[in-house]
Amino acid sequence: MNNIGIIVHDNPALVREALSRVLAKLSRSFSGTSVLLTKKAALLERPAFCAVAPSLIALAKASDVIVSIGGDGTMLLAARAIARANPAAQLIGVNTGKLGFLSEHPPEEIDALFDDLATGSLVIEDRLMLNARVRSESGAPILVKQDNLDQTRESTTMTEITLDALNEVVIDNYGSTRMLSLEVFVGTALVGVIRADGMMVSTPTGSTGYAISAGGPIVVPMSPVMLLTAIAPHSLNVRPIIVPQDAVVRLRSTEETHQVLVVADGQEQIVVEAPAEVTVSAAPNRLHLLRRKERSYFDLLRTKLFWSADRRDAGKR
Repeated sequence: MNNIGIIVHDNPALVREALSRVLAKLSRSFSGTSVLLTKKAALLERPAFCAVAPSLIALAKASDVIVSIGGDGTMLLAARAIARANPAAQLIGVNTGKLGFLSEHPPEEIDALFDDLATGSLVIEDRLMLNARVRSESGAPILVKQDNLDQTRESTTMTEITLDALNEVVIDNYGSTRMLSLEVFVGTALVGVIRADGMMVSTPTGSTGYAISAGGPIVVPMSPVMLLTAIAPHSLNVRPIIVPQDAVVRLRSTEETHQVLVVADGQEQIVVEAPAEVTVSAAPNRLHLLRRKERSYFDLLRTKLFWSADRRDAGKR
């Protein structure tokens, strides 16, 4: 590899120590490799061997491997930058946040993690990403309300917008607590007209994100499927659905709704006039996630979700 990029969480207190450890390890073990920092990382520490990227998109475009230091939100931001700018790049997560399903490596594993990177012994997992196309049936302009990846796009309008997501694409009612009425199609088949607070299409990676909070199943990340989960449906008969990864999911809001909010990974928000249609499918490129061999996905679930914990054993030695 020729270039390593580093992206950090916004909170300096969360990442300062881990960033110092990563940079020290890179200076020892990757002396011939160029290291590129985001502006936020450079404000915390900038050794002489590091350059600063003008934007996260520019960093992703120039990097062979991107190191995310922070929580899962930082990983999602890096994944979207990779999807937009350089799908060939690989992603590693160092977890300084709370949960860490994506950024699973704790700071104490930094030396071992980068030793494995140097020897090429990390596992590469190609994770499914989603591509969503949003349009208003009336042709009304679509507003980019928020884009953490490129803030210059915020408050701009387009006639059709495409979003990338690693976890999920969510369709909500905008500016109202009223339920949505959504026609849900898989391919050309009508699944049903669902009345709910919203609907999400998730990847297996995103099954432990928003989807699990809405009652969706946990899906092993490499499974070739997508998940459809209603958010607070107005019927106990509505249940999550798992569809093949090559399916095309179409969600159409009816005229009952004034405006629809479409959100990708909680980081990009689009407002569109109803009736509107959101078409979600597997993205053409996968995210290349690097992780150590030492733990399985079930080790991760057991640790993060406390599946083997028993409060009756508290205090026992």
